[in-house]
Amino acid sequence: MKIESKPLRYAHAEGHTDVCYTEDGRNIITCGHDGDVRIWMDIEDDDPNSHCVGESALAVCYKDKRLYVATDNHLVQAYTFPDFDKDGIVTRFTAAVTQIKSSCKIEALGCCSENMEAKICNVEGGAPIFVMSNHKGPVLSLAICPHMKYASTACGDGLMRIWDIDTQKVVKEINCVPKINTFYAAKVLCRMDFEPSEGKYLAYPSNREIILLDCQSWGQRMSFTHNTIKCAISQCLFSPCSKYLAGNTVAGQIAVWDIESGLCMGIVEHPTSHNISAMAWNPKGNGVLAYCDVAGQLGTLVNCYGKKSSSSENEIEDIETVERDNGNDGLADDLIQNYESDDDNAISLEKIKNETLGLIKDKDDSRPASRQTAYVPSTVPPQPPFQPSSTPAHLEHRYMCWNEVGIVRCHTVENGESTVDVEFHDTAVHHGIHLNNYLNHTMASLSSTVLALSCETPSKLVCISLVGSSKEWSVSMPDTEEVLCVTAAHGLVACATNARLLRLYTPMGTQRQVISLPGPVVALGGYNTTVLAVYHSTDPGVSDQHLAMDIIAMNGRQVRSKTVPVPLTPGSKLTWLGTTDIGSPCTYDSTGILRMYDVSSGVWMPICDTNGHSKGASDSWFIVSISEPTQKVRAILCRGTTFPPTVPKPIIAELPIQIPLCEIESEKSQYEEQLVRWAHTTADVDMKTARETALKLFALACRSEIEQRALELMELLKDDRLLPLAAKYASRLGRMHLAEKLTNLAESWEKETDKLNVAQNSHFQELDTQETYDVTNSEQDLNASLIIPQKAKEKKVENVTPIKPVTIKASPGGVRNPFRKQQEVTKCVQSPLSLTERTLVEVHSTADTAENTDPLKPLTGENFMDWFTRNKSLLEERNPELTPSELSRHCVKMFKNVQSIAHADSNKRKHEDANGDTTTSAPKQSKLSAFAFQKKT
Repeated sequence: MKIESKPLRYAHAEGHTDVCYTEDGRNIITCGHDGDVRIWMDIEDDDPNSHCVGESALAVCYKDKRLYVATDNHLVQAYTFPDFDKDGIVTRFTAAVTQIKSSCKIEALGCCSENMEAKICNVEGGAPIFVMSNHKGPVLSLAICPHMKYASTACGDGLMRIWDIDTQKVVKEINCVPKINTFYAAKVLCRMDFEPSEGKYLAYPSNREIILLDCQSWGQRMSFTHNTIKCAISQCLFSPCSKYLAGNTVAGQIAVWDIESGLCMGIVEHPTSHNISAMAWNPKGNGVLAYCDVAGQLGTLVNCYGKKSSSSENEIEDIETVERDNGNDGLADDLIQNYESDDDNAISLEKIKNETLGLIKDKDDSRPASRQTAYVPSTVPPQPPFQPSSTPAHLEHRYMCWNEVGIVRCHTVENGESTVDVEFHDTAVHHGIHLNNYLNHTMASLSSTVLALSCETPSKLVCISLVGSSKEWSVSMPDTEEVLCVTAAHGLVACATNARLLRLYTPMGTQRQVISLPGPVVALGGYNTTVLAVYHSTDPGVSDQHLAMDIIAMNGRQVRSKTVPVPLTPGSKLTWLGTTDIGSPCTYDSTGILRMYDVSSGVWMPICDTNGHSKGASDSWFIVSISEPTQKVRAILCRGTTFPPTVPKPIIAELPIQIPLCEIESEKSQYEEQLVRWAHTTADVDMKTARETALKLFALACRSEIEQRALELMELLKDDRLLPLAAKYASRLGRMHLAEKLTNLAESWEKETDKLNVAQNSHFQELDTQETYDVTNSEQDLNASLIIPQKAKEKKVENVTPIKPVTIKASPGGVRNPFRKQQEVTKCVQSPLSLTERTLVEVHSTADTAENTDPLKPLTGENFMDWFTRNKSLLEERNPELTPSELSRHCVKMFKNVQSIAHADSNKRKHEDANGDTTTSAPKQSKLSAFAFQKKT
């Protein structure tokens, strides 16, 4: 039969309310925020007995004709029943008691509190049996195995812990609790429950489903959910017969499942959608479930077993009486044998033994093979789809999107009406928008060109163009599809559906493409005309999610894709997906590690560990945007939770991007971290600072008497402009052997560079052919389809030219000491180190030749090396198209001509210009002729 809900009635003042049954099932006991404990004969009792215990009461429990109440004095007070006289104090805490739990099979009382402790106490008081104190947040709930072997606690630090009572140690931790810093602000209480008869299973809520764990292997046995459940499940509870499981959501939905078949018996909606604060099954086993909500109302559900509650009440009560009668085995066997019929409610001890011990399979066991008791590998549930930069959908006031463009908020009032507000960081982009959320949109994405809104049911995509006059367009999904994720970028809008389809649209509503995803979608991101789709590549493992990302780029009529795996910290989940301001894909997991994908090199790099910037263990960061030029991560600190509040408006902090190298506190590692970070990110680096950093790292190696490391650094940088200064520095320290090696290094570079570049080019060309997005042979078209910064594109084309370092040669005047101190060198010489934005070596754009029509007069007695060192910066500025090696050869010729010109008259100068080198003495070219010359080459 269909589950029916009795009308709600007022029980207590608004606030957290708890409920329980007496062991005979004849009375309902409630306590509430008003400090009263009420004893009801049934739901229709108009005059319940009321007793005041204090200003407030958070929890109540009945056991062995005694009531245990959590009062506002932070203690568990015992009362006699029904006289309600004080009967001692069981235990005390330093903060509010959040739950009291016990059962008829255990002779103990479980209590948990906001002071980050949980206790298992004797019902008569005294020293506690077991104190669980390794929590890092308020303990929200507690469950105890009927054999007193295991206990489980759910804490506001995000973890559910399973304890071995004998060893008093944690045997398993599961990340399933929303982080919270106080019990009074918790929406999801994560009330778990052990199977009451044998304690074989532990059920706990995890987002929109209930997970059933095997208490032997702690592996996932089953999961229970329903497509009408749209928000997080707060608590779950086994029925007294262990055959049914009840769960409730934060929006007031109550569902009951048949554990054996996995079918949902029915779902009841709360009339006012208030959060359910407590549930209790009637011990009679008649299928009656009592519940209370945060508004202080009491209600009951009947027919939860699929049959009339009154018809099965006496039968189940008799069976439970037989089960408890352990003294008369013969009578119990006879009665049980009689009940081993077609009655679904009958209990067979033989069946229980066979199923538990795995002995002989019952001949009459008609369960399908998939439902038989067997060992199931321990796996984590797959991560459900989510919307990046958003807060949970069940909140009345929430962020639907918060990124570098603006903020999208959703406000829901008690009567169900909802509105959407859009606030732009730059009002020059667009003015603020206020919308009535008639379709109950739960997903939103915002870009500089379009606002995209969507919901699962009815599944419809609504977009508002922000360019020019605001134009709204919408598209409905087919009947069998529901939108799970949506993203909006500058040049497209995309949505992923439960049919594993990725639908792409232009900002004005033209349907662009439909793509099949290889697995269930998890999140979407976008940049310009590129979509990032993260999905489950395979089923989750023992503790990890197996995710992959498709980088899908739209280039005119072409669609190109590249698939890359998504790395995650062990045991974590993906919590944010996006790009930097120049388009590099980034991910953020639940452990606080931010990673960036370098498209040009094809590697993932951890760029920020937000845990180092948190003060509390339960604090987390909400990512807003990432900037590569400024090397900053803009994020919001969330204290005790995973999402920021809407009021007051939180403050955005800037976290530095930092590669987690070893021994990062040391000076050497800090310089190395800067070089690595500048090599793989498009940082707005001051070239002078970059050169000084690399030179300091070289100096540290020299001072540490590790000459081989200093030489290795020069080979790694492979910058010929570093060698003169590095050799001079080494000679000043008295390391002549290192200076000699640095002097000879340039000549070896010139000989080996061509050969090395040929090998490297062939290697990288081989890698490029393996990329899945390479659909053409044009390198320019290939780069246009990827989210690579413009600087990186130009650099990639330029680096094809072989790197030829400058050779240190003797001056024309004869043998000289190249390390002799020269006058005014330090004033005129530019630092010889150079670093690009994305690599550790930089070569200026090349050309075949260039001219210098402004010769510099050498000083009296000045040789070439002194003249070249003094005027090097000016020569580089006047000849930016030359490589360092070409510049040095060109300057040798120019120096000879300048010496001749300085000692000749004007006629002789003309004669020399006519017969001299055509490259250096040619008249100055015009701009057009210079371009024509470059075009020929």
